[in-house]
Amino acid sequence: MSSMQPDFSELLTVLQKKSPSRPVLFEFYMNDNVYDAVVDPAEIPCGDADFTERMKMMLAFNHLGYDYATLLPPQPLFFPELREHHGDKRTYSLNEGSHLDSWEAFETYPWPDYTNIDFRYLEKVAAHLPEGMKLIPSGPGGVEEIVISLTGYENLCYMIVDQEDLVEAIFEAVGSRLVRYYREVATFDAVGACLSNDDWGFNTQTLLSPEHMAKWLIPWHEKIASAIHEAHKPALLHTCGNVYPVFHWISDNYDGKHSFEDAILPVEKAWEIYHEDIAILGGIDVNYMIMESNEAVYNRSLALLEKTAKKGSFALGTGNSVPDYLPNDKFFAMLKAAWDLRGIQVDIRN
Repeated sequence: MSSMQPDFSELLTVLQKKSPSRPVLFEFYMNDNVYDAVVDPAEIPCGDADFTERMKMMLAFNHLGYDYATLLPPQPLFFPELREHHGDKRTYSLNEGSHLDSWEAFETYPWPDYTNIDFRYLEKVAAHLPEGMKLIPSGPGGVEEIVISLTGYENLCYMIVDQEDLVEAIFEAVGSRLVRYYREVATFDAVGACLSNDDWGFNTQTLLSPEHMAKWLIPWHEKIASAIHEAHKPALLHTCGNVYPVFHWISDNYDGKHSFEDAILPVEKAWEIYHEDIAILGGIDVNYMIMESNEAVYNRSLALLEKTAKKGSFALGTGNSVPDYLPNDKFFAMLKAAWDLRGIQVDIRN
């Protein structure tokens, strides 16, 4: 399958809050339904299963007109979860995982080793990057969501009152490792930017109070963003929920913000309010895409590209990610708005 010529400088222009020369796309991740629809297995170089999955993802981003591909860290960098195995469950309670609730549990938890990270997984994919394309590594989760996965949400709320010193130690154990990871991964030439992925809110408010965020969470995000910027790379934040009461912390530290929901603040409005402060990435609400027709998805995407064309600071994408329950044709209807403005066609395998 032929691919479009990527040009990472176009995404950099967006992240500089300027107008690119043509529509730019942004997505956190897609799914195998999409990857298999645009990638021929014969294209993928030989390698183990992990390498094959990473290459399929990179090739799909390339074929669909992205100027980069996201890159997930390897399993050894993930924090072992204490919650039950969910199998194919779509949702689960934030109150699960409430095991790391004592100093004994803290000291016996199998904290992942970040002292000597093996980056061969990145180097193997980088060796096959098309000219003009870059990688955007994400984390194994974000500071707050990893902490909640280890303590359970309600349990964390009790610990904030009863065991502040333990809460601080857990945030430090997680945050310090992520800072080390981003500081190192950002230095690779193949890396064009880094994505810090950390969900902060419900639909109505932040998960933690602004006061507690300021005490335990935001300092680590400041360090993460600084570590990425030290390598002269843009720092991006993916975060869901109603984070607008604390949005200044995002725009003060990050170059681009990803994840938008119509029920909280439609991306069109978010762009009007914030595009001079931070690049707006993605935004077509996933529920909207599922419920509306392909034509409606296409028209809204096209209107959004036209609305933002002059001032820039915008890249088109879904409001969150591309889950496997989003029909491919809805996703491709969104992308077609950008393809049409760029005068290109994409061949879909199935």
